[in-house]
Amino acid sequence: MMKGRDLFTVLILAAAIAAVSVALVVTMPSGTTDMGPSDTVSPAVPETEPEAESSQYPEGISFDQNTGVLSSDESVTWYIVDELTESENKVRWTYVGNSVTFDPGLYTVTVGNETFNVIMGGVHTNTVSWNYWFKGTSYDVSVTYDIDLSELAELTLENREQNRYMSKSFSNLPSLVYVNDTVCSIVAQLEKRFVEIGGDLSDRQSYADFLVSFAQLGIKYPNWVDGSSDKQVWGIDEYWAKSLETLFFMKGDCEDSAAAACSLFKAAGYRTAMIGVSGHVTAAVSLEEFTEVDMTEVSSHNLLYKTFTLAKGTSAVADDPQDIVYYGVDTTKKQVPVGYMLNGSVNNIGKNTKWGTAGFYPVTSDRRRRYPFVVKRLRVR
Repeated sequence: MMKGRDLFTVLILAAAIAAVSVALVVTMPSGTTDMGPSDTVSPAVPETEPEAESSQYPEGISFDQNTGVLSSDESVTWYIVDELTESENKVRWTYVGNSVTFDPGLYTVTVGNETFNVIMGGVHTNTVSWNYWFKGTSYDVSVTYDIDLSELAELTLENREQNRYMSKSFSNLPSLVYVNDTVCSIVAQLEKRFVEIGGDLSDRQSYADFLVSFAQLGIKYPNWVDGSSDKQVWGIDEYWAKSLETLFFMKGDCEDSAAAACSLFKAAGYRTAMIGVSGHVTAAVSLEEFTEVDMTEVSSHNLLYKTFTLAKGTSAVADDPQDIVYYGVDTTKKQVPVGYMLNGSVNNIGKNTKWGTAGFYPVTSDRRRRYPFVVKRLRVR
């Protein structure tokens, strides 16, 4: 028979063993029903509290993304600029009060000596229509597409920074091509319409002609302001827009419409490239088979047909494969078939310019994704 002291010791040991057993059961991985002799159990690691993110807003100001209300603890004067309006007709307003409500879009707000951006999520819908000349007949073509304004705003904020510091060299042209759900939606509609008017999708050259007509006939060339084709929309002498930005405004000069065309080519499964020559930018697409066009036929819908000539070549980047042939196409001179560019542009290919060697710069990334929202909703400058 155990003495009282010994019995007390045994009870303590038993309790300790039971506690360890319970701990092993609790920390066993979910779904585990048995453990072999070689299995080990890692002790549970408590989740650490996430670090508090520094405020995205100036002190005393908050923004409700659900309602679009920007609030201040006290009455202030709000100076607001709608950044998704053309620079020439930029919408600005001033308001005094404790709060202001925003429609979907991107805004620059100034309160006191603080300036920051506000992004209000939403959807913008565009409808673009044009007439396409095909096999001797003019056809009506129309597409309607949605643009996620949060995605556009994030992209625009990033691209403005890039335009501020980026070298305007031909090698950077492919970065303007952006493929997302919006672009894929446009291509799906164009594919359907091409079949409706009697097109054959297996004729990749003819289909490419149809795709590029969106950029040629749907995107308007901006008015020249103070000697610049970018000031009307962007307010600066030279701005290289991402293709999604161009799809929003549906205005753009040569590099903008070319990038939009390349985004459609890319979404439709073509190899594509941007072409930079002295003073001009065009698009290009790779075709396994190419049939030269009787350019006199083009005269019925483009009076500039005599100024075009055959344009083809390989990558201007020495490390790229040189067996892939691209066919250039101008995107700013009305309906022009793939494979043809202005005579002066073609004659310039291969020459050295201040932007780099004139030639074909392949788009190597399809960027087929939704834009990652890594830029803060509201930036303090």
